Amino acid sequence: MHSSIKNILRKAGVYYPLQSFYRNIIFFQKSRRYRRQYKGFAGSGYTCNVCGAMYTRFVPDHPTAENRAAIDSNGVIAGYGENIFCPACMSTARERLLIAFLSAKIDLKEKKILHLSPEKNVFHFLIQQATVTTADLLPGFYKTIDGMVQKQDATNLGFADNSFDMVIANHILEHIPDDRKAMREIFRVMKPAAQAILQVPYSEKFVLSIEEPFITDSNRQSALFGQKDHVRIYSLKDYVQRLKDAGFLVIVFDENELTQFLKFATQPAEKLVLVSKP
Repeated sequence: MHSSIKNILRKAGVYYPLQSFYRNIIFFQKSRRYRRQYKGFAGSGYTCNVCGAMYTRFVPDHPTAENRAAIDSNGVIAGYGENIFCPACMSTARERLLIAFLSAKIDLKEKKILHLSPEKNVFHFLIQQATVTTADLLPGFYKTIDGMVQKQDATNLGFADNSFDMVIANHILEHIPDDRKAMREIFRVMKPAAQAILQVPYSEKFVLSIEEPFITDSNRQSALFGQKDHVRIYSLKDYVQRLKDAGFLVIVFDENELTQFLKFATQPAEKLVLVSKP
């Protein structure tokens, strides 16, 4: 959509409702198609920990032509791959990993949680057990998930120091030019001993992250980073160091430690980074 048309729709207050309506139509169409296509695979195998459906295979998601070179050549892990979408409810592998990990490792009862750029299935899981505040720089996109979502800039959060017991920010830091400032802000609003899960796509093929923080050319972003709104590909080693520089204690759970969650159709090579505030 042309930027001038977007601006007109925004001023009229209908851009985000229209976008949400459009996305819901696409979601509904895909869901119907996948249910039909994967009917023969239903009954056993992987179990969706969102809806409980079982299939011998889930729906893959592979990068489009403009994104593929950057993803493949840099060995990017997390995001694309086999068994990404549940054919029954369209949950994603990254949602299922978080829900599985939180269920097994973290006591959420009565905790205050900040959920940035909230994913529907993760939010619905959290809200059953905890008090959840949702926020995003463009909250209009998330009104159908949580009508109370706040407008917040991750690099300048409008919350007091030591406000939250946990922060969830799943695949957002790779979008933010000043990611180090966002990390420091997340650290600031966390209570002492609070934890955060801040998953990102990453590579283990290089030591330093590849980035152009202030890039504005979406075609070049696809070519360099594998998505039109990403500004970097993290090196896992560099990512962990940035988190430590922000003050966090960091634990990286590797594939062997996450094997127990593969039954939920998570991505076999993906690691999970859990951070805490001393």
